Amino acid sequence: MRRALLPLALSAACVLHAAEAPPPAPTAGAKAAAQLEQRLAALRKQGTGFALRGRYEALLADASEAGQVHAADPTAARAFYVISRCCEALGKHPEKEAAFERYVEILVGHAKDRAATELRAEVERLVASRELFPALKLLRVMLAKFPDGPEAAFALYRLGTCHLWMDRHDDAVAALSEVVARWPKDAIAGDAALRLARAHLARRTPGEAVPVLERFLAANPKAPQRDAAIFDLAAARYAAADYFGALVGFQHLLQDAPKSPYAPIAQAYVAALRAQLLQRIGD
Repeated sequence: MRRALLPLALSAACVLHAAEAPPPAPTAGAKAAAQLEQRLAALRKQGTGFALRGRYEALLADASEAGQVHAADPTAARAFYVISRCCEALGKHPEKEAAFERYVEILVGHAKDRAATELRAEVERLVASRELFPALKLLRVMLAKFPDGPEAAFALYRLGTCHLWMDRHDDAVAALSEVVARWPKDAIAGDAALRLARAHLARRTPGEAVPVLERFLAANPKAPQRDAAIFDLAAARYAAADYFGALVGFQHLLQDAPKSPYAPIAQAYVAALRAQLLQRIGD
């Protein structure tokens, strides 16, 4: 009996030993990158004024050297992130973009999920500050690295919104149509459908916006953007000269979401359309 229990005891001891094993020590590259990030964080707290330019230049030089010395160590990837932020502070935007792309390239081979997260965060930061041309470039990098799945859906959606803000309506329609067609059940599909409809309205093809919004409303009866979709559908019908359909749509919004921010505009449309219809009946 004791002999039978011995292998079990040894096995349990091995499991405990493995569980208690310390994590591997950080590499020299990881240590160097961590020190660079600490310096960057301290600098960014002070701002990016001219008086700090020399310190950003010094940090940029040290980060560039670390990137070269530890080029074979993927854990040193953050050195390139530090380079990109220093270049940004110094107004060296092409160099900043190149460094960030290098950072992502290393991550893709080492920690793909983290690369996707970093790309999303950087895109959203650029979009929030309306740096649309750098955002477009980075979104194309994202599509090249992640040609399918949720990251591709996000990248195409953001491409479409950027194009829409830049009045590139045909490009917006192409990107957003792909999101709606390829990922109809993705969480981003609803926003993509609304943006797609607005892109159609912006390029004066309201008839193409109508079916997009009709499908969205039928598939998403409780969507948080429902009031916007109802309003846009009524506006699209109005733009397509379907005035009775527009009147019904605006009335639907007032009944369905009377506290919507779109309600006052819908009310004005209802009053104007009723007056037009009454005038036509009188004539």
